[in-house]
Amino acid sequence: MKQDDGAGPAAIAELKTQNSKLKNNVELLDAGIAPENYSGKIKQIRPDTLVIVDAIDFGEKAGSIKVIEAERIGSQSLSTHNVSLKTFVDYLKTDLSDLEVIVVGIQPKTANFGEGLSPEVEKAVDELCTSLV
Repeated sequence: MKQDDGAGPAAIAELKTQNSKLKNNVELLDAGIAPENYSGKIKQIRPDTLVIVDAIDFGEKAGSIKVIEAERIGSQSLSTHNVSLKTFVDYLKTDLSDLEVIVVGIQPKTANFGEGLSPEVEKAVDELCTSLV
């Protein structure tokens, strides 16, 4: 509903279409705007690595992709989620202490109400998904 904020779900949808090409045993979850609602499922899966793809405003050109170490995420919310990513990651690590968390941010062009990704973010999602398969 907020245009480029749909980068993460768009990436998951694309990866699900290419699931047979993925190099490793992966579980794909579209956590939408409330990743905290999936904490139980993530703890049940007990992954070694969790990759979070999200639209994050880090002040660069629209469609830029940046890998952010979870430990470097501040307690403030970097996106439109109710719970900050740091709080979410810290909660997961209470039961999954060896969990490696990688946050992949995609710089949005717009987070106005509306549907569909901007061309810049759509291209970034395609590039990201291509690099993961």
